[in-house]
Amino acid sequence: PTLGAGAGASEIGGQQQLREAATCKTKGLCVCVSAMSRDQGWADLPDVLLHSIIALASSFTDLFAFAHTCCSWRAAFFSYPSKSAFSMIFPPVLLQPDASVHSPCHRPLGDKRTCHVIDPASKHSRIGYHIPLVNLSRANNHPQNSLGSFCFLGASYGHLIFSRNRSCLIVDVFTGVSFSPPQIPGDESTEVYYGALTAPVESPNPYLIATNESHSYFWRVGSRSWLRACPCDGTVQQIVTFKGQVFGLDSGGMLFVVHLAPLIRVRMMGVSWEEISTRHLANLYLVACGDMLLLVGCQGSFPARGDTFEVFRLDQSTEHAMWVKVEELENWAIFISTDKRSQPLSFRNPERWGGRSNCVYYYSHDSEHWAAFELGKPASSRNSFVFISSGNLVQPMWVVPSMFSQSP
Repeated sequence: PTLGAGAGASEIGGQQQLREAATCKTKGLCVCVSAMSRDQGWADLPDVLLHSIIALASSFTDLFAFAHTCCSWRAAFFSYPSKSAFSMIFPPVLLQPDASVHSPCHRPLGDKRTCHVIDPASKHSRIGYHIPLVNLSRANNHPQNSLGSFCFLGASYGHLIFSRNRSCLIVDVFTGVSFSPPQIPGDESTEVYYGALTAPVESPNPYLIATNESHSYFWRVGSRSWLRACPCDGTVQQIVTFKGQVFGLDSGGMLFVVHLAPLIRVRMMGVSWEEISTRHLANLYLVACGDMLLLVGCQGSFPARGDTFEVFRLDQSTEHAMWVKVEELENWAIFISTDKRSQPLSFRNPERWGGRSNCVYYYSHDSEHWAAFELGKPASSRNSFVFISSGNLVQPMWVVPSMFSQSP
């Protein structure tokens, strides 16, 4: 059995792994499970007991293992009442669509492709998943590929967003469930280069934002048409939802606030850049982090050994908003993907899974693993090289699976 429509897992444990995990977690629960399984079988355990096992999971990998065990366990997983709470307990996982290029044993399987996923909270350094996408890297651009002519636009809330001319496709990373909005207004030459969701798909009134060179378009998920912002001061190239408001950056790093109701408006915010302008920071990222809206930048175009990350907080307490330097992230860590169009993430108390606070986590192309840059300090590892990309192909990214995404 698979998780959702078209998903699968190649190296995730099944029933035996979950039995052993339950044994290690709590002896009393194991006795109860064993006694009931003699009479009913593992697939017949009641939901109340299965939910108790789910609550003992220590990583997203554990949860996926549980959901892949059998149909009844998968149903119990989806009926678990507070799945979104796990996103506050477990760090995001690192999707490596390029890793399978170096693994001859991993071949495309039907309409799925085996990709590596690193789960920082799991004892397994790398897990192989059959991600239900087939054009994740150059190694798989096959003429029969249904997504071969689609270009990557961005990733948010566990979904990848693609476009082809005026058509868009939104795909759940791990389940493969996909849907398409109506065609974007315009002619055949219209080319979209950025796309993002304003909230999880299952939340009330989520929107898809798609941007071309001159306009930003908005589609309320499930509706029949696109809308344009009016008036519009420019096009948005990054968005983040913070305290119920949607903020965005343009190509020059200018900050926008996006109003979705009652009319869609994109309004430029007058924010002082006095502390940032002299630092020559590259690759700016907008990140929601607890009660702070942050702007993260690096002094190197391709962060590497010797480069330093700096963070600034949006301060709206005065008449004129400004970016204020943040010296310490305290008990927070930030996760930034290789492609700037993939939604940056933040996580609290990473020490719970062996991580470090006050760090920016990146994917290191040299080591094919994640690397941590301590805020304000030069990276010291030789393997700390980050290649920033914004092409048509999916790049390594941090993902919180959609079923665990929380409404902002």
